Amino acid sequence: MLDTESNRQLPPEIYRRRRALAIGVAVLVIAIVAAIVAVVVSNSGGSEGVPAEQTANTEAAPPPTPLPGEEPGVKTPVVPPADQAPPPTPTPTAAVTPPPVLQEGDDCPDSTLAVKGITSAPDYVMGDQPKFTMVVTNIGLVACKRDVGAAVLAAYVYTLDNNRLWSNLDCAPSNETLVKTFNPGEQVTTEVTWTGMGSAPNCPLPREPIGPGTYNLLVQLGNLRSATVPFILAEAAPPGEGPPPADALPHDGSGQAPGN
Repeated sequence: MLDTESNRQLPPEIYRRRRALAIGVAVLVIAIVAAIVAVVVSNSGGSEGVPAEQTANTEAAPPPTPLPGEEPGVKTPVVPPADQAPPPTPTPTAAVTPPPVLQEGDDCPDSTLAVKGITSAPDYVMGDQPKFTMVVTNIGLVACKRDVGAAVLAAYVYTLDNNRLWSNLDCAPSNETLVKTFNPGEQVTTEVTWTGMGSAPNCPLPREPIGPGTYNLLVQLGNLRSATVPFILAEAAPPGEGPPPADALPHDGSGQAPGN
């Protein structure tokens, strides 16, 4: 009975189920193996695509060892190399205006004229009336014209510490204009007389005489001023004594006569 039962064939459904189960297990194993291979391939490909420099940079680097005398927590500012440094900011400079080109017959600018004062003597005594000569010279290279009338050309007397004492325009203002054409090197001279009295603009009264001392003569044409010329005003000589000697030559600070 045992042999007969063992040799008896099973139903066909049993064989079909066994074959289906074996196929399912095989498919499952293949799917698991394929998934594992795909994961390994993707991991190896991702690590190969990153450059070695970036991989090294992503690793945490240990902090640098501080130098002797350097505090670990203080960062030194990074100075860029010379070729990477920003260009220096240009320093603004004032524009230099070239002098105008002067044509013959144009108005004389101050740069082409020189003014000078000349005293008739190097010293005077109280009661004298000094004579002052005002000289305007064309020091340019081209003939030009300029107003040198009494309204714009003035003589001044100052103390040595620049206190204004007198001007010929204070008590005798003038509207006179005198437009003069100067050839190169040509001079115009005008003479004024000082009574020895002080004055101020608009000639306020009373006017006081200027005492003895050393004073400066200055000549001005518009904004153009001359160098100062010193002269002496001395006490008058006592009765019976002659006046102190005076230099016969006019004095302009250089010992030269007018026009020289």
